[in-house]
Amino acid sequence: MLKRLFIMLLILSILSACNGVSSNKAYDQETITNAEASTQNYIKSNFEEIQSVEITSIYQNEMGGMTVEGSVNNGKGSFSAGIENDFSVGSVGISEEFPDRKENCMKRTCSYEY
Repeated sequence: MLKRLFIMLLILSILSACNGVSSNKAYDQETITNAEASTQNYIKSNFEEIQSVEITSIYQNEMGGMTVEGSVNNGKGSFSAGIENDFSVGSVGISEEFPDRKENCMKRTCSYEY
């Protein structure tokens, strides 16, 4: 009986620890505003024919970093961007429908405000 209780407590402890590690962190409004502005500036500076950038989600990813998801040009292409501590865009994943990267931004990221 004591052995079963110990095993159950051990399992509950492990599950609660895992839940705490993967839970999303709530960001304050200033952080959200800075991440949105940086992401929008990056997309507009580095890709062709961007008329609009819509942010749909900002969350803490599994590794503890900030991720910004959204779309461009009224949903015609989607993206997911990894945001660094200084609000620069560290990585970006884009859908097939996403506009092409500007030619002068292919080898090196074009400058943008963050």
